[in-house]
Amino acid sequence: MRTPVGGTIATIMKDRDLPNAFGRADIYARTVDAGFVRIIYRGRDADGSVLVEQINVDVKSNASTMTRAPVIYTGTQPAVASSRERGVAYGTSRTVSVASPADQVAMPLPGAAQFSVPKQRSLTLPTGQAVEFISAEAHQLVFRIVDQGM
Repeated sequence: MRTPVGGTIATIMKDRDLPNAFGRADIYARTVDAGFVRIIYRGRDADGSVLVEQINVDVKSNASTMTRAPVIYTGTQPAVASSRERGVAYGTSRTVSVASPADQVAMPLPGAAQFSVPKQRSLTLPTGQAVEFISAEAHQLVFRIVDQGM
């Protein structure tokens, strides 16, 4: 893969279980957006090391099964989502959550860190995968993402 200076190497989406009334995971396996981590190519250093920036965005939400009523879709019903709630619909093909106006979301300022990765080294992502840098040029980065076991 290739990316220019300022381009994204990887974006890792974060989510968490939608809690029920007892604080446990929802029985429909619904989740709540918890933010993302983005890795950005910032160029190369004089010694050839790769300059990288990691941006962490956390999303806080009070969403729970009490604020989000499930809408069940089966293959025999028309593909129309309806609920007593109004808002944004999303989910899997079997279960759809409707984001209620009762959900409150807060996004604190993102955290960022810049660092360099020495030549011939790889960068381990939060997913456990590794970014292998094939060539770091002044205007672009050529890389690949591999599983650690390979």
